[in-house]
Amino acid sequence: MTIHEAYRLSELGVILGDLHSVENSDIGLIAVIGEITVLLPEELAEKLQALVGKRIGILRLDGYHVRCFDEEAR
Repeated sequence: MTIHEAYRLSELGVILGDLHSVENSDIGLIAVIGEITVLLPEELAEKLQALVGKRIGILRLDGYHVRCFDEEAR
């Protein structure tokens, strides 16, 4: 999948899965969550970098809300 084919969350969109990688590109932040490549705003880069390798969920509702599910198991 190319960057131009990356999934874009619509309002009320949700994605859940293991965060495999995060990469800045000229069109935004590219994250691989589960088997899906997602285009996200660059302001999420620092938060997502710290969560690589963890199970996360992202909800788009008046902005983007990120939650780590691995921490709940502790």
